[in-house]
Amino acid sequence: CKLFYYFLKVSEGFSSSFYKSQCAKHNNSANPISYFLGFLASRRSKTMAQIRKMDCQVVIKSSADEFYNAFRSKPQFLPKMSNGLIKDVKLLQGDWNSVGAVRLWSYASEGKPQMVKEIFEKVDEKSKTMVYKLVEGDLLNSYNSWRNIITITPVGERSMVKWTMEFEKQNEDIPDPVGYADSLIALTKNIDAYLLNV
Repeated sequence: CKLFYYFLKVSEGFSSSFYKSQCAKHNNSANPISYFLGFLASRRSKTMAQIRKMDCQVVIKSSADEFYNAFRSKPQFLPKMSNGLIKDVKLLQGDWNSVGAVRLWSYASEGKPQMVKEIFEKVDEKSKTMVYKLVEGDLLNSYNSWRNIITITPVGERSMVKWTMEFEKQNEDIPDPVGYADSLIALTKNIDAYLLNV
């Protein structure tokens, strides 16, 4: 039985230096009205630039090592493993397996052809975690920034694949990327099925 779910979390911070900056703006006076108006302006600005996180998790039958190695060591073969969800991948800079590599992906999301250029940003071999930063592509027509983080963890005889999407919407009318999360779930299941049959 496969298990998946979504989790959406909004991250927002408040700088402790804000009060001091507001006082400086108003000739070091602690004018409560000026401070309050400045505080509201700051909060409104931060709200427009929130980094959000959405997680989706899938329990698979493949071993954690096997699934991790598919992404870590064989990204050029993922189109073959994906059962049509990934159409093509090209290496633009670096080599396939090194941090800093730049790759161009053609894929399908919600039934539509998409393209994205990513940088392989980080890897943690111990936790089987990889981080990819998007630098160009269709997603960035709606989002100012985007990172995909994948972590593979052993769970008994199976494994848990966790995708974390970190993104900043261009505006609050942009919907949460539920369709993209569905695509990641489908991709994970397809690669799992491929690995179980080779």
